[in-house]
Amino acid sequence: MLVLIDLSAGGVTLDDPSDFTRFSVALEGRGDVAAVVRAAGLGHLADDGAHVVVDPTALRALAGPAADEAWDEGFAGMCAYAASKGWVEAGGGLLAHIEGSDGAGPR
Repeated sequence: MLVLIDLSAGGVTLDDPSDFTRFSVALEGRGDVAAVVRAAGLGHLADDGAHVVVDPTALRALAGPAADEAWDEGFAGMCAYAASKGWVEAGGGLLAHIEGSDGAGPR
């Protein structure tokens, strides 16, 4: 799964929602990552600036019609794997690495 965030337009979409073998964020355009993530209801920017903490409910909504029973099962497996690696916050948010991020903060 790849979460695409258009910083210029403030849009968020999900590419390949049924690929549970990867989970990351790609940024397009320029803008305040934290503000766009928050305004879109996606979650929040992690303190390290290299990850977005994604709300699972928001991710399911982005999956749209792909989020059927089989999707739920695949997503649950992905979440369990992420939890086993320490990639889930206490509140349930999933850590998604920002592709190309060096941890330098908002673009």
